[in-house]
Amino acid sequence: MTPLDTKTTPDARRLVQGVALAAGVAALGVASAKPARAVSPALKFSDIPGTGNVKVLNYALALEDLESDLYVQALQRLTTGGTNALGTTITGLGLSTTTDLDARYIAKYSATEREHRDFLRAAITAAGATPITPYKYNFGMESLTRPQVTALIYTAEKTGVGAYLGAIKFFADYAYAPIAAAIQGTEARHTATFVIIQNILGFTTNLETAPLANENNGIDQPIEPDTVLATVSPFIVVPTS
Repeated sequence: MTPLDTKTTPDARRLVQGVALAAGVAALGVASAKPARAVSPALKFSDIPGTGNVKVLNYALALEDLESDLYVQALQRLTTGGTNALGTTITGLGLSTTTDLDARYIAKYSATEREHRDFLRAAITAAGATPITPYKYNFGMESLTRPQVTALIYTAEKTGVGAYLGAIKFFADYAYAPIAAAIQGTEARHTATFVIIQNILGFTTNLETAPLANENNGIDQPIEPDTVLATVSPFIVVPTS
């Protein structure tokens, strides 16, 4: 199946605008303070190491690594606080992973994202290739409110859904397509979960758990790798040594 054209459809533009908005929220107090530390120019798919299947797997690994770290920092912010990989102190908001819905599911899905990351790294190694070097990330988490934390998690998950769909066509063959589809399906369910959480907690009132019939015929929209990487690059600070 040929992926849908992501360059001209209004749904793709709205999704990218939503991601950009969340990025702007997360970067408050960060972009002005440390602009030189963000990756510049933005990463492109051509910057991802490897060829064929390995390149796509490394692209997926880069995104899962970012998402895994995002969950760690989000959980720190919502609960007892902590320090991110850059040494920034994140003050906790004192929520409970037992009684507070957003903190509970961020804790649960944090483990899932870590498994995705480790699974992809192992798959690349098993293929005789080298996994992409992990990055460090600055999400401006220490300045986000509770609703902003959950909104950023939701946006990252929704972007992940489109990112997997947009990358499938770059596989050299379909050996890894079932794995990509399975992870994409998990990302979609995470997205739906955080829609429900935001609606229940009153952070939003009209988010839908899936595309409606009048939105791209009810089909999730693929996002091209370069678009995804341009969106996440402001969060990427420095490779680990």
